[in-house]
This record gives sequence, C-alpha cells and structure tokens, in this order.
Amino acid sequence: MRVHILAMDVTDDASMVEGTDVNRAKVWNCDMGWKRARTKEQKEQRISEIIDATARLSEKHSFEEITFVSIAKEAKFTRSNLYKYFNSKEEIFLEFLKHDMMRWKKDLVKAFQKDRAYSVEEFAAIWISVQIKHERLLNLISILYTFLEKNSSVQSLLDFKKRATEELMALSELLCGLFPSLTLEKVAEFLNLQLAAAIGLYQMTNLSEVQRIVLEHPEFEHFRLDFKVYFKKTVEHVLRGLLD
Repeated sequence: MRVHILAMDVTDDASMVEGTDVNRAKVWNCDMGWKRARTKEQKEQRISEIIDATARLSEKHSFEEITFVSIAKEAKFTRSNLYKYFNSKEEIFLEFLKHDMMRWKKDLVKAFQKDRAYSVEEFAAIWISVQIKHERLLNLISILYTFLEKNSSVQSLLDFKKRATEELMALSELLCGLFPSLTLEKVAEFLNLQLAAAIGLYQMTNLSEVQRIVLEHPEFEHFRLDFKVYFKKTVEHVLRGLLD
C-alpha cells in the first residue's frame, strides 16, 4: 500500500414468501421493520450498523470463521438486503479496516507533541506503543493483500485506497514535522517499510496453538519472535537509515 433474528431467516425474501402463513408473517414483519436507506445519511447509518455487527463478531471469531451470512444475521439484515451495500465479506472488512486506520492515525497524531524533538529511540517507542493498542488493525492489515483486496470489487478497492492515502498523508505531515530533514519521498519509504515489517512480523508472531507447542521445543527457540521487540528494532533501523 502506498502508501479476525434471530427470528428472521437469512434466506432470500422470495423463498420466504412461499409456504406457511408463519413465513408470510415473517416477511410482513421484516418489510415493516426494515426499510432500505433512501438518503446518504440513512445509507451511512446502515453501513455503520453492518460495521458494528462485524466488530462484535470479530471479538469472538477469526476472519475465516466469519461469513457473509453470519454478518447479516448479527446485523439483523437478510442476506439479500446486505447485498445492497456490500458484494462480499471481504468488502465489509475493507470498510471495517478504513475505520480502524482512522483511529490508528488519530492516536498517533495525539501521541506526539509537534513542538518537541524526539530521538529515534523515543519515536520508535511511542510508535510501537500505539501500534500494539491496535491489534485488530494489525490482524486486518496482515490479510489485506492476500484476501481482502483480491476478493473486492474495483470500486470498493478504489474507495479504500483513497481513504488509506488520506490517512497516510496525514501521517506524512506529522513525520515531516517531527523530522524536518526527511523529504516526502523518504517519509513514504518509511511508511511502506514499517508496514511491510508489521505485516511480516505479525504473521510470524500471531501463532496457532499447534505452532506454539512446536516452538516450545528448545531446538526451535530461534524461531520464537517477540513482535514488540523486533518491530521496534525495525522502526529504529529504518528511520536511522533515512535520516543519515
């Protein structure tokens, strides 16, 4: 980038109409209680409800365990109604990721004082402390290129890239203010390299139970990595190299 109803069935509405009076009653209640968004504000509210439902699910389940149907059920949408807003689970998680990126950027901006100088070590310590607080962001970023982007529509991906660019530009301004000798090109290089390091290290340290058991063997001790320690070292090395 340059820069994890319930009385209502989740079957299509048409299939619900066929059959018993109970099913017909469900359709009637659904139609009366759920109205398609007509205005921009209503659409944003519907999307917010979907994102909130996805957030609740992600607290208990991994990305692989969450399905389009389970999101619809959690949000109290029918599957067909959910399709009016997103084409896939991956598109929902892209939208989810946009919200997490905004929070991450705000926390980083808030963490640094613009009118003071920071050593490389001080900067890296603050940067990593904020990053650690946003583990869900790390989790989503680690599957961004392998799953989310590859299974989203062109328009959804364009919207995501535009928002990601806006957030990264805000961070570029922050970094240029903290380290005036850095050019915009070097700041972009730093952001790309720290992102690559975060993705790789998170995948190497976010282990399954089986992986943890295997790494308990003394002969595999060299495979045990601490995300915080290694990411801090990476940020320090990259920043020093760009400042030299």
